[in-house]
Amino acid sequence: MLQALYSRSSKSVVEHVDRVHQTGSDKFMSSYYVGYGHASIGDCGVTTLFIEDISLLACKAVQDNQLYSGQESSTRYIDFSKQRLHNPAGSTRGEEILRRWIDFYSASSSKLIDSLKTRFPNVPGTNDKTWAKAIEARAFDILRGFLPAGVTSQVSWTTNLRQAHENTLRLELHPLKEVRDLGSKCRQILIERYPNSFSHQVSDDELDYLRRVSIAETYNSDEERIRDESAFEVSSTVYSELPASARDLLSSRPRRSVVPRALARYGSFECRFLLDFGSFRDLQRHRPGICRMPLLSGNYGFNSWYLSQLPGDLRLESQKFVEEQVRGIQGLLEDGLSTVDAQYYYPLGMNVLCELHYDLPEMIYVAELRSGQTVHPTLRSVAQRMAAELLKSYPFIQLHADMRDSSFSVRRGEQDIVPKNVG
Repeated sequence: MLQALYSRSSKSVVEHVDRVHQTGSDKFMSSYYVGYGHASIGDCGVTTLFIEDISLLACKAVQDNQLYSGQESSTRYIDFSKQRLHNPAGSTRGEEILRRWIDFYSASSSKLIDSLKTRFPNVPGTNDKTWAKAIEARAFDILRGFLPAGVTSQVSWTTNLRQAHENTLRLELHPLKEVRDLGSKCRQILIERYPNSFSHQVSDDELDYLRRVSIAETYNSDEERIRDESAFEVSSTVYSELPASARDLLSSRPRRSVVPRALARYGSFECRFLLDFGSFRDLQRHRPGICRMPLLSGNYGFNSWYLSQLPGDLRLESQKFVEEQVRGIQGLLEDGLSTVDAQYYYPLGMNVLCELHYDLPEMIYVAELRSGQTVHPTLRSVAQRMAAELLKSYPFIQLHADMRDSSFSVRRGEQDIVPKNVG
């Protein structure tokens, strides 16, 4: 309310405080925000929602928003074997498919950790606890490929009030019933907490239009299918003749310095490739670009990296297991389950068709950040290909991407949230 008063008065905020106390925020918001064409006032109010016990697909739906800010539980650091499973089919057959993924995930853990300890023994000078944490994190990196998208998690969402209204409305019209119910519940909670900021009237015409948008745009089209995991298609708009000042900023940029957003006018990229859904989830959270949500299915196979990291006997067993599970999901589809709801039963290791639209600064940012040694190897590979495309188009750029092969990193064992020892 105090910020809003700046737009109509040159008085100091110190004077406005008295008016706030006299008027009250409820009366002000109902009079000057909702329905009065002052939507920017809603940008000045911020709230945080903590959403728990929803599927990984629902978490992605919340995050499918370029202005999203928040955090999600990490499958790379947390054991998901005890989480509830969301079974939209409501059938015993669907429950069995979900449960078998979790059983494999749990049963393979100790055998895989023993194998990793042999492959990556601790080296002198490294703390045993840190090394053990890094080994466990590596096991999660591999086994998360066998987690079904229907496993439940939790996500936080910090948003201003205008975006809360617009995005809960988007969620309420989502193709997944779980997400629609979540959107309605979020709106109900927001109305209870901020009754005078969520009394928007949405016309039938607007609702009809937003339903059509949801059907047409929630998931990207996979009509032009890429079959090869190593394929990386790029179309770009590149400015070969950059002004001297822009060239200097790109060629002399030190490590960790942010590329000015104004340089977005000098290049754009559209990238299409296959990536496992688990790593796509990390890519999706980069907000300045457009990252289309793919439909999780069995069309593009199980990512080969996850199988290659398993010890020999477990690798053969897992390959047969994945094939059996996919056949089981096909049976659910033949019984009438929709392709949208079938997503819950596929594992995170399944490849999906990714479509990115990045400008030059975002392309540089993601290529550098996601090519680091502690990034999941399947996503690192994508980031490195992005870096190669950048250098092909702009050979003079000072690009701080890590182009080395992926290797076991003990640093993973240090990436934790722990209390500091004080005293």
